[in-house]
This record gives sequence, structure tokens and C-alpha cells, in this order.
Amino acid sequence: MRVTTAFNRLLALQGARVIDVLFGPDGVTVRVALRRRRAVCSACGQVCRRVHDRASRRWRHLDLAGQRCQLEYELRRVRCPDCGVRVEAVPWARAGARHTRDFEDLVAFCAQQMAKTPICALLRIGWDTVGAIVERVVADHLDGDRLAGLVMIGVDEISYRKGQRYLTQVCDHQSGAIVWAKPGRNAQTLQAFFDQLGERRESIRAISIDMNGGYEKAIRERQATDERFDPEVCFDPFHVVQLAGRAVDEVRRTEWNAQGKSKTGHGRWVKSVRWSLLKRHPPSRPSTNSPPYTKSSTPTAASTAPSCSRKSCGCSTTSTTPGSRPSTSRPGSRGPHAQSSSRSSSSPARSAATATASSPRSDSGSPTAASKPSTPKSGCSPTAASASTDPGRSSPSSTSAAPAWPSTSHSDDIHTNNRSACFFRELPG
Repeated sequence: MRVTTAFNRLLALQGARVIDVLFGPDGVTVRVALRRRRAVCSACGQVCRRVHDRASRRWRHLDLAGQRCQLEYELRRVRCPDCGVRVEAVPWARAGARHTRDFEDLVAFCAQQMAKTPICALLRIGWDTVGAIVERVVADHLDGDRLAGLVMIGVDEISYRKGQRYLTQVCDHQSGAIVWAKPGRNAQTLQAFFDQLGERRESIRAISIDMNGGYEKAIRERQATDERFDPEVCFDPFHVVQLAGRAVDEVRRTEWNAQGKSKTGHGRWVKSVRWSLLKRHPPSRPSTNSPPYTKSSTPTAASTAPSCSRKSCGCSTTSTTPGSRPSTSRPGSRGPHAQSSSRSSSSPARSAATATASSPRSDSGSPTAASKPSTPKSGCSPTAASASTDPGRSSPSSTSAAPAWPSTSHSDDIHTNNRSACFFRELPG
């Protein structure tokens, strides 16, 4: 295979063919020729028959194996009837460029991912060359009909350099693409966009802004001068929520100062609920993993009665009704793990019988200490123990002596993970 054939397949230039390849200290130089014979004006695209002169020109192409690759062609200057003397258009490069289309597309892609300094070091080009290439690529790929048929648009600014330098961008909400951009973020900047639209601005029905006074002023002024331009102004939800959060925090600070700041208990409580008030709470949903023994939300005397904390004690402070499970909740316990402490202690007689059957006897034939019926230790209520052995008997003193702390056996307290709901439940008064 000849070297020209190899480079024809390797470069794959549209509308051109390789006629020679030169290897030198500066890299690889590939001489090409156009397949067509007639010259085309690079300004208007008109075919020209008269040739003014010829001159050799090189274009920087993508590197080959770490070596610079340049395309060389004898460029013609033509006499265009409308434009005058112009250089002819070549398919591998844009008008007025000294780099091929493939090389400029690579530079434009790198400009989206990194700064100019690493681009200059990677591709071995100048700083100003990067900016000129980006301008040509954007102008070539820019859609001329991007401003037609706009219905819902969004206006926002972005900082692109140090020193408070901003760029106003207009995007189409239907396509999600940026259709217009210009340096600045005042009313005059947005007025320039409306002027460029012309009569096409009448199709706009809604404009979203970020509470910038300059943008809103430009929209109101345009509405006053043009009767057919009447879009709805929509503010960004982020800034609306931000203002609401500031108002809530201001009310909390006022309440904190009125309650003596952190010197009082209520003041410390108000200070601790700052993030609970500002955060976003998920919508409450019924739990799908609720245990079958979940009780109703109506507190009873049995659910609010204290339970004994001693594991060896046989007393029980909860009563059992026929056809229902015993209450297994106690202050500070949540979820199904709270049932393990009360399942082992149903009644003293049953625990004594179980201990007698499972424990070995001594040599004298008397039962051991573990087989003796357990009696309530100090600190336990004998009345509660006797009431638990006989479900039919009820003690009036057990109902009146129940402490008034909040019950944790409610279904909403067991399954909720939202602490702010508990804060609002404990609000005094």
C-alpha cells in the first residue's frame, strides 16, 4: 500500500485527496488537492470562474502519534461578482481559520471541560487562539431558528470571572437549551434580548426570573410599551422558599429573645428547634411495617402505667383483656423491640411453675432457690402484682396512681421518624 493511500484512509478528508506526504523535524506535512475543479467563494458560497491568484497555505490538523500534522494546499483567490476578491472555501476548514474543523472541534470540547491554560499546554496553541476557535465553532453550530416559537423562557445570570462579572443567560424551558447569552445582569441586558427577538417575543407566555430587580424592570417596561407582549412573571421557587425560611427564622429569634434567650428552659428549647423548622419534612405516610399488636391512639391507664425495670421481678403493671395482647411499651421504648422485656414476665405463678420444671433439685430433695415462687422485691407495687395474677380483679388505685407522662405506645409515636412532630407536641400551652 502506498503512503498516500494510507493517509487517505487515515485522515478521511471529505472532498479532498492526498497527493504527497512529507516527514520533517516539525512534524508531518500532508499535501492535499480538491476533488472539484471550480472554486467557491468563502463569503457567500457562490461558484466563481475567475481566479485572481494562487498561494500555498497550511492548516493545523490533529496530531499523529505525538507529531504535529499539517495540511498543505495551494489556495486560490477568486473574483466574486458580489463580494470581490475572496479566498475559496475548503471543506476541511472554516472560513478565515488556520486550523481544520476536527482540530477546532477538539479545542471547543476541551474548553467546556477545562480552563484555557491546560488547553494551551495540551494542544500547544496560544491563549488567544483558544478564544478565536471557540467563537468560530459556536457561530458555526448555532441554530438560526433557536429564537422562534419561544413560549416559556427562564432568565438567570452566571459568574464567569473574578471581580463580579456576570453573564445573563436565557433558556427555553421546553427544550432545556440556552438560546441567548450576553455579558451583564441589568435591565439593559434583557432589553437587548427583547430587541433582538422583535415580533417573535409575542409568543412568550411566561418568564421565570430570580427576583432580580433589573430583570423585572425590563419586563415591566416592555409590557408598558408593547400591548401584545404580556407574559406572566414567575419567580424561582428556590428564592421564594429562601425568603420563607428567613421569615421563620426571624420569628424564632424574636421568640427566643422574648423567652430570656438561653437562660430559661423554654428559651433553650426554642433555640434547639432551629433546623427542625427550616428543614424540609417528607409527607407523612402510613407505615407498611407496622406490627400486628399496634394499639389505638387513645391512651389508657394500662398503657400509661409504669413498668418494673427489674428482670427477675415477677410483677406486672399492665392488665390483659381477653382476646388482646399484653401492652409491651414502657417509657423510652419504641418499636417491636420493646416486647422482649414483658413476654418473659406474664405472672408469678407461671414463672414459678416454669422455673420448678426446668431447674434441678438438690440432694436433700428440696427445690432450689430458683424453683421458689418469685416475690416482688423492694420498689415494686404489691397491688400491681396481685392485679396481674387475677385478670378479673381490678384495683382502683392503679388507675389513679398512673403518672401523667406522654405514652409511647401510640402508633404515630412508634412509627414516625420526624422529630419536629415531637417538638410541636411538647409545646407548652
